[in-house]
Amino acid sequence: MTGVPIVLALAAAALAAATLRLPSLLTTVLAGYLALVVDFGAVTWALSPFHAVTIAGLTAAEAVLLAAAVGGWWLRGRPGIELAGGRAAVRSIASDPVTVIFLGVLAVVLLYELVLGVTVPPNNWDSLTYHLARVAAWHQSHGIHWIANAPTGRLNEFQPLAEQQILFLFVATGSTALFALPQYVAQLAIILAVYGVARRLGYGAAPAARAAALVATLSLVALESTTAQNDLVAASFPIVAAYLLLGRGGLEELLAGVAIALGLGVKLTTALSLPVLVLLAWRGGRRTLIRTSVGAAIGLLVVSAWGYVLNIAHTGHILGHGQGRVEDAAALSLAGTVRRTAHLVYRLVDLGVTPHWLIAAFAAAGVAVAAIAAVRTRSAFAAVAAIPLLTPAFVLLALHVISAQDPAYVPRAANEDLSGFGPLGLALLVGAPLTVAFSARVRSKDPRRIALALGFPVYIVLLALTAKYNVWITRFMVVPVVLTAPLFAGIFRSRIAALAVIIVAGATVGLTLTHDADKKINGTFGRPWNLSQVQALDEFSAQPTGKIVAASLAAYDRLVPPRACVGAVLDPDEPAYLLWGPQLRHRVFFLPSLSALRSAYRQGLEYVVISTGVNAPVSKQFADARWTVKPLGTYWQLAQAPAGRPVTVLTTC
Repeated sequence: MTGVPIVLALAAAALAAATLRLPSLLTTVLAGYLALVVDFGAVTWALSPFHAVTIAGLTAAEAVLLAAAVGGWWLRGRPGIELAGGRAAVRSIASDPVTVIFLGVLAVVLLYELVLGVTVPPNNWDSLTYHLARVAAWHQSHGIHWIANAPTGRLNEFQPLAEQQILFLFVATGSTALFALPQYVAQLAIILAVYGVARRLGYGAAPAARAAALVATLSLVALESTTAQNDLVAASFPIVAAYLLLGRGGLEELLAGVAIALGLGVKLTTALSLPVLVLLAWRGGRRTLIRTSVGAAIGLLVVSAWGYVLNIAHTGHILGHGQGRVEDAAALSLAGTVRRTAHLVYRLVDLGVTPHWLIAAFAAAGVAVAAIAAVRTRSAFAAVAAIPLLTPAFVLLALHVISAQDPAYVPRAANEDLSGFGPLGLALLVGAPLTVAFSARVRSKDPRRIALALGFPVYIVLLALTAKYNVWITRFMVVPVVLTAPLFAGIFRSRIAALAVIIVAGATVGLTLTHDADKKINGTFGRPWNLSQVQALDEFSAQPTGKIVAASLAAYDRLVPPRACVGAVLDPDEPAYLLWGPQLRHRVFFLPSLSALRSAYRQGLEYVVISTGVNAPVSKQFADARWTVKPLGTYWQLAQAPAGRPVTVLTTC
């Protein structure tokens, strides 16, 4: 039965999308993506009260949904999928050699990311501390629930839809190998939606394909695609909603509302994209607004509202107590907002790990291209084709200026928590809206392009109004970058400029992925796809405690037998997921610090992992009760129950 629920879910989603009789293959595929996410979310919610998120429970639920999808498809006359419109676009793309190069780079990037995503053990800090830790706790209880004594509020209070997809995959496959798949699939949906939005805005097939391929080369997008984080999953829904709102109305507008609701079920910051989506819906008139609102209500009711309901039930607040949110909330002031907006913009000045010699080579090539273009066309304006090659040099100069003004500026790195969008990122984000502004004033005055052009600056200001600046904040900007990406198609009118862009972008993404701080191609222990969990942590240079945690995990694996029940008293933001062990073979229970010993007895536990940080004194409770307390490296401690102790077990492990 392993993997069967996934096959059934894919079939049900495909049939549901086909049943809608949507106007194109692309629209049907994106509708299928929404259907699949709704399926994963709704099924895991529905089975959770019965602790039935098991292989048998998922199989039964998916069989019912597939039967319903088959019935609906049959009653609708067994509709096929419209393919005619796509053939002309494929011919146009295939006949353009520069676009073929873009797609070739895209294929290599996606293949390499897929290899990393399914072979490298998780070693991203947020993934280990709460994204995957909450999945492991749900997996243990066979359902989504409020995790008692959680060391961080993030385990319970953050919106769960991205992690629900991971839970489904873990249970359906009986393995933890596919933890990065939701992010990877979300990236595919983003690429398709960016292409679709660009086409619906009137750009040609080739420029639209180039814009879509370019998204995957942006550093942060590439780095996030191999993690269990949720930023790509979150960004996929606003861009899909934008695509559907630019369509023919009716069902597409309803689906757009569903996409908006799904975004709110993944990450609250997707709400900052609502001004753009509301503008697109408002352009369609009252009926569009009503249909989109109905779709959003359906999406909230079926999937996305229940995380907020859990918060209300357990904290009395729709967003919970707010750990990870309240401390980063900004005080409202004009000066503070302006300062934070400036911080957000200059954090996009990102050179990644591009070496100085390559920057010099790009600059020399750019000067040569500018000179040749100006001579051949007898127009100085033709030299703009060389700008992409010169951009890394401009970015390097800007970095020197910023570092002199702000010594705390994050240094160059390839890391999914700290990186920006590469040397071309800010240039594209500024250049694309400027192109729209010129075109809108002189030519088309297309309000749809203007709405998307406003998306990035509006999002930045809203984020600056609501959140303090921190070094990890670039992750929140994936959403507006993706929404702006369709406009990249407007700057590819020159083939020379497009070729210059893909040369710089391809080199950047190649260096980024192979020098990823978490997954270096030539690390201490060899290729990243050969790493064990301990080795993956040891390689994690982006987190100073990575090597320390690796040593503690090695000791934990050595001292705690397979399938043991383990208690844990951890500080916030410690990598709790590791305690579940390979393939989640252990059972882990978080204990309250003040009564950890008594809770361990009640649970019938023989092993308790204790932090060496704030909660370090908890170990005295166990030592006084004659438990053996020994260090697990220097990061954790392990308390082991004395043999033959008299215990009244009220709740067995």
